[in-house]
Amino acid sequence: MTVSWNAGSFERQLRTGGQMFEAAFHAAVIGKAIVAVTGHIVEANASLAAMLGRAPEALRGMHFADFTHPHDIQADLHLFDEVMHGARDSYQLEKRYLRCDGATVHVLLSTTVVREDNGTPIQFISEIIDLSESRRVGIALEEANAKLRRQVITDHLTGLYNRRGFEDALAAVSPGETASLLLVDLDDFKAVNDRLGHEAGDLVLAEVGRRLLGLVSRGDCVARVGGDEFSIILAGAGAELAQETAARVVGHLGAVFHVGGDLVHIGASVGAACSDPNCATPRGLKAKADAALYAAKRAGRGTWQLAD
Repeated sequence: MTVSWNAGSFERQLRTGGQMFEAAFHAAVIGKAIVAVTGHIVEANASLAAMLGRAPEALRGMHFADFTHPHDIQADLHLFDEVMHGARDSYQLEKRYLRCDGATVHVLLSTTVVREDNGTPIQFISEIIDLSESRRVGIALEEANAKLRRQVITDHLTGLYNRRGFEDALAAVSPGETASLLLVDLDDFKAVNDRLGHEAGDLVLAEVGRRLLGLVSRGDCVARVGGDEFSIILAGAGAELAQETAARVVGHLGAVFHVGGDLVHIGASVGAACSDPNCATPRGLKAKADAALYAAKRAGRGTWQLAD
């Protein structure tokens, strides 16, 4: 089959192609721009203009650096120069634009160069996708996950870590890392529930949590791991600090508790253990602290013991 060439038909096809490009350019839901080799905007569509809070005609003649975040200009200019020098024909990067009201817009920029037959750049075609909404959704999702995570590892009564939170914190102690573990068992807590009721018991437990938090430093872990059982992980603490803290725990929890109009005495026993090469695992550290707690309770309660 022979197809004859017709100049008029070819011109019509060119006009149709140009009209289709023009329509697609201006109607696109993503931002589009034609950029001169100098970096100035030749044409911008309504989506890009809305993204930047400007009118399309206001963008014409502006350099892309005029509305690029100052911290992102160098990365964009570097890639732009690579295209100009023939090292690449396109590039893509996430960057920030500045709206006319000063707000920041996170975008994904894709830029492709149009060249002469000899390779000389003529202009750039840029497509810009607004990432702000997806970033907001991502941040909201991260915050929701973090909140859920806190709920999962937090004891609702005391606000301390729960057993799961404690186990996670203990598992995070690396082999060879200096740390101490204190296991705290309230001595006469059952009598509070029996005499004053569970509501009074809850008030005592909440106060125990507050007192324990006041004895540790930022970065330490305090957890309620059972009904009247608490645990403390002292990060970077050796035997001296472990003993000092254990003694303070016994003293503070041995002081009177005010519950409504009643005075309550409970006391506590503490078993402490320090990490060393012989208990290189969290399980080994906990086993030593358990043995020390058992020794403290056997010694008469209201005291503390440090594992050998």
